[in-house]
Amino acid sequence: MGRSKLHILIASAAVMWLASCSVYKYVPDGQHLLNKVEVTSDSKGIQDVSKFKNLSYQTPNSRWFGMFRFPLRFYSLTHTKSGEAPVLYDQLLSEATCVDMKRSLMNSGYLNAQVTYTAHNKRRPKTTVHYELHPGKMFVVDSVRVTIQDEEIRRIFNEHKDETLLVPGINLDASLLDDERNRIVSLVRRYGYYLFNRDFVSFVADTAKGSDKVGLRMIVAAESTDEDGTVHPHRQFTISSIDYVLSDENGNLPDPSTSSSIENYNGFSLTYPGNNSKPMLRPKILDIHSFLREGMTFNSDSISKTYSSLSRLGMLRYSDISPSVVPGSDNLLNVNVLLMSLPKHSFSFEVEGTNTAGDLGAAASLSFTNRNLFRGSEQLTIKLRGAYESISNLPGYTGDTYLEYGLEANLDFPEFLMPFMSQDLQRRSQATSRFSFKVNAQRRPEFQKTIFSAGWSYRWGETWQQTHQLDVLDLNYLVVPWISDYFKSEYLDQVYSARSILRYNYEDLLITKFGYTFYYSNARINSVAPFQYSVRVGVETSGNMLNLLAEPLSFEKNEAGQNKVFGVAFAQYVKHDFSFTANWRLDRMNNFVLHTEWGIAVPYGNSTSLPFEKRYFAGGANSVRGWAVRELGPGKFRGDDKTIDYIKQSGDIKLGASLEYRSKLFWKVNGAAFIDAGNIWTIREYTEQPGGLFEFSSFYKQIAVSYGLGLRFDFGFLVLRLDGGMKAYNPSGRTMYRRLPLVHPDFSRDFAFHLAVGYPF
Repeated sequence: MGRSKLHILIASAAVMWLASCSVYKYVPDGQHLLNKVEVTSDSKGIQDVSKFKNLSYQTPNSRWFGMFRFPLRFYSLTHTKSGEAPVLYDQLLSEATCVDMKRSLMNSGYLNAQVTYTAHNKRRPKTTVHYELHPGKMFVVDSVRVTIQDEEIRRIFNEHKDETLLVPGINLDASLLDDERNRIVSLVRRYGYYLFNRDFVSFVADTAKGSDKVGLRMIVAAESTDEDGTVHPHRQFTISSIDYVLSDENGNLPDPSTSSSIENYNGFSLTYPGNNSKPMLRPKILDIHSFLREGMTFNSDSISKTYSSLSRLGMLRYSDISPSVVPGSDNLLNVNVLLMSLPKHSFSFEVEGTNTAGDLGAAASLSFTNRNLFRGSEQLTIKLRGAYESISNLPGYTGDTYLEYGLEANLDFPEFLMPFMSQDLQRRSQATSRFSFKVNAQRRPEFQKTIFSAGWSYRWGETWQQTHQLDVLDLNYLVVPWISDYFKSEYLDQVYSARSILRYNYEDLLITKFGYTFYYSNARINSVAPFQYSVRVGVETSGNMLNLLAEPLSFEKNEAGQNKVFGVAFAQYVKHDFSFTANWRLDRMNNFVLHTEWGIAVPYGNSTSLPFEKRYFAGGANSVRGWAVRELGPGKFRGDDKTIDYIKQSGDIKLGASLEYRSKLFWKVNGAAFIDAGNIWTIREYTEQPGGLFEFSSFYKQIAVSYGLGLRFDFGFLVLRLDGGMKAYNPSGRTMYRRLPLVHPDFSRDFAFHLAVGYPF
């Protein structure tokens, strides 16, 4: 018996043994295991009953992937907290659930709603609870009246009356009324009414007997009304002073006896620890990141925007903004802003395992961070990285190791570093400027390569939902100082085509990238919304400006006819990428995720092929997981020489899609079942990649498919992922047997194991 078959047999036996454990072992006599909760409605008006199902006070034992109650079976086997104790049916909780469901229906506009339930007891000690919703008639708002006692607030409301949610014809839905109440409060507080709150907005619904029509009245009360009917209007507040209090890097707040202060900087004061010393944070930075101004009318939006802007200062642990009415005043506010700092310096050390096409290795990095380099929350990060990998099956070489050394430095400024930009525009842009430098040296048995990189980019976004990134300049200088004689004679000297991707990727090269990326997401942090999605769109180009200058400045050319600058050829291409990810939350235990992506890159002008660093590859932990990294494509190309396949198995076009069902298993362990599809192709015919050309008439036949299972160990700060993928359709298969592993699986040939950090998408 083969080893793979033995492993499968052992795993199957373990699953069957666990499945055989009775789920009723710890169900007391006379009681029943809650097997299932069902909710239906006798009205077509309620098509989605999921929100009512969530109101149930009892939830059955969790099922892996919605089917298997392994946590309960494990508890029955071990009787430990590692499992899940049986959920026993409770009649009183079912009755309480009916009350809550009825209340929810009434709040939705079904004022005459009723809810009944039945408990179906099977021969075994288990119960299925079925709730039946009887909504009755939906009550509809026939007319809307608005009574506002405060004249100034009435004027504000009328200016924004087109924004109201209350119009004739809407359902009498309590959540809609609540949204309108929140809208009114938010609107009024934007106009300076600091003390205005939800208690001042109320609703009265008039219903006629035998009718489903409702007359709705919204009342916005004044701040107070005397017994004689005199109305006292709400007070509009003005910010009279703004006081910042800044801690030191150890979190110590200023001591009045040993602190210093700046009494008036553009209308605010700053108090900080230390006598006669400079504050850790320059007042100008606070001015840029604050939407609060002395003498301005209070605006709740300005508070929210200031919170958001201050959160971008990497030196701060957190901030707290506290307005308060000035004692003895009717309409003046003092705003206190507490700023708690993080330690200025920090170090971190990381160790990781690597697995490149079956070659194992390890990498380690040491990082140093200065969070406040120039007293403006500028963040300097310096990272040293080293990696080692053993390389197997390289005939003709004396070495068998891969070594990598890297130095990376990033300097981030929490503002738009650009001349002639006003502070108001700086404030609204919510921008970050980054300058970076990187050196990476790679040493393999076949060659040595060094990459020098320098970058200048901006990142900004006026809302939490969208982000823009502009790479003004990203320079990459690739130097190949040494190539082994064996590799040169056996591979590079055998290539005569000017379009050879092999030769092109072992020559010195300059890449001058300019790019833009847009990102949009509707997902909030820690959100449990039923549907979340994100979109990323990017475009970049390189070499255009240099190509325009080539003729006027008489750039020299190399043997292949490429223009050179400072003796080095430069790359010229345009590249576009798109990705979309959607997440459906089925229930508290299960999610369904869809991910799609495409990319296309076109070399032109001074380039006949893309630089290797800009090409696409398929397979690996974040792609079609039935293949190891860089082992799929392009097209139906099949690699046959491991030494150079990592160059050959790359392309100019990429298509990919994944469906993943994620289920919480137990403790911090989650499971996943997935199906992946995709491939890469070349945009031109290359002799080293037969079958790799993208053609509309046949590309769909070359889309690889794989399936598999995975485990995710989610520790909050770290997600460790284990995925095992099996090929289902292999476009490079020469026979039907190899092309359809789904029908003819071979574990040793078709299985790929992946160890990764983070989710794939």
